[in-house]
Amino acid sequence: MALRELTPQLRAFLEGMKVPCVLSTLRKDGAPITSATWFGFWGESIIVSTPATRNKARNVRNDPRLSFIVDTRERPYRGVAIEGTGELVGDTDGALLQLIVERYLGPQLPEDLRERLAARGERVIVKLVPERVRLWGF
Repeated sequence: MALRELTPQLRAFLEGMKVPCVLSTLRKDGAPITSATWFGFWGESIIVSTPATRNKARNVRNDPRLSFIVDTRERPYRGVAIEGTGELVGDTDGALLQLIVERYLGPQLPEDLRERLAARGERVIVKLVPERVRLWGF
């Protein structure tokens, strides 16, 4: 089943999944690069945080096409795959990164994690704009 947006059922599924997503972007030469990363929500959008100078941000600047997958990894298998584009959004105060991290770890973040994230420099948010949403096991 292919959709163009997240239904409330799919949104609830993703909100309940505390596993990393698999995000694929395209290098300048068109080759895909895939990484597992935490994701979160900003309003109705799915977001991922990354250092502004790293592959994910650089690739989205050059070619915004991406794919995103989250699945249960256990039987009965269920999952969501999104193909679409990424829009880069600034996160100078770290508020959106905070939303993502708190989703996985709760509001009491260890100080060493805060320091480690701050040491990586300026971060940006990749906001997913779905063009095709596929699901399985629902």
